[in-house]
Amino acid sequence: MIIVDRIENNEIAVCEINGKTTKNIPLTQISKNVHEGDVLKDEKGDGTFYTVDVAKTEQRKADITKRFERLKAKNKK
Repeated sequence: MIIVDRIENNEIAVCEINGKTTKNIPLTQISKNVHEGDVLKDEKGDGTFYTVDVAKTEQRKADITKRFERLKAKNKK
């Protein structure tokens, strides 16, 4: 899974690859409207162009929210 960790200088997306390594991807190689936390999909399978995988991004954000809510509930006890 490729996740955008941060965007630097409006030029580079620093991405986490499978939770193990990072890769700098020029924003010119990513579809418009990319944001931190988005999950990317390698459109051509060759690393030349990426798009935001909206479904995976939304699922990932929902999972994070659920974990956060469980943690908050656990800390209230």
